[in-house]
Amino acid sequence: MSLVISYEECLQYVQNELNSFMHGELKPWTERQQLNYSMIVNVKNGRVPRPIPKLVQKIMGVFGFHLEARRIRQEDRFVAEYTLVDADEIKAFCSQSV
Repeated sequence: MSLVISYEECLQYVQNELNSFMHGELKPWTERQQLNYSMIVNVKNGRVPRPIPKLVQKIMGVFGFHLEARRIRQEDRFVAEYTLVDADEIKAFCSQSV
């Protein structure tokens, strides 16, 4: 059993999770996760100039979802999509993304 998730769905999930942090909590969290604070704020606020599939995959991993990433061709461009294969992670993702 596996679940295929689009880049856009994962980005939306990440943005929702990042927006759930209380004021002052995000910077210490990014430091603990060894993530770039400025980039995380840009992701949170939807100000990323181009797709960032590896960063989205990394953040999803921090949130407990271990994704397998791949690029697929859609019409005239390539897009990222992810696959969740762990049954517990699939159940958790489906219940949280509703």
